[in-house]
Amino acid sequence: MPDPSPVFERHYKNYLARLAGLDFSAVGPAAGADVLGANGTPALSMAYFTSKYTITGQGITGPAGNPAAYDVCAILSRYLIMASDRSKSSSPPVAGVGEWTNFRDLREAGPLTVYFRDNVEALICGDLAGNASRAALALAGLGGTVPDLGARYDLMLEFRGLPHIPMLLLFNDAEEMFPASCSVLFRSDVDSHLDAECIAMMGYRLAILVREAMKAGTAGGR
Repeated sequence: MPDPSPVFERHYKNYLARLAGLDFSAVGPAAGADVLGANGTPALSMAYFTSKYTITGQGITGPAGNPAAYDVCAILSRYLIMASDRSKSSSPPVAGVGEWTNFRDLREAGPLTVYFRDNVEALICGDLAGNASRAALALAGLGGTVPDLGARYDLMLEFRGLPHIPMLLLFNDAEEMFPASCSVLFRSDVDSHLDAECIAMMGYRLAILVREAMKAGTAGGR
């Protein structure tokens, strides 16, 4: 596995045990995943940002068939487990699901707000600062689309992290007395799909993808 630590192995085995108990034929459509079931083994195929992952009760693998990184395993597992729990619940739909909200306003986000600010929004802001004019082109490969929100930003892109979890990137470059600023927003029902820790990890994954795309764009323009 990408991280051989005992803690990783223990959590990973726990996730697989829970995944093995899920009804993939039911949870797959609810989670926006494709049901495979090749060779008689229940399996799902699900997009996470721009990559496709295969999920079974025996493991989670990436596009090349290699074991997925721990953060990917945790996020996909929690997403599917919560989708299964949600489908069994009789709770009413979350109000205001069409609204965008900051990470800090999510339930149980408190201990992670500084992490999200420093390792997601500040990281993206540093990579986009002074590069807003070419960022949209550089980030096109990440599947970012311009939403019709009637707002004005130097850069405004919506990404599909997971089937039911869009992410909105808002960026303004530095101008006169104002420093560059960046916000990553989620739909207000996001914490019914993932816990705060996994949402924060998704934000960090977006930050890394943005960094890689910006570096590739710079190299390609030389």
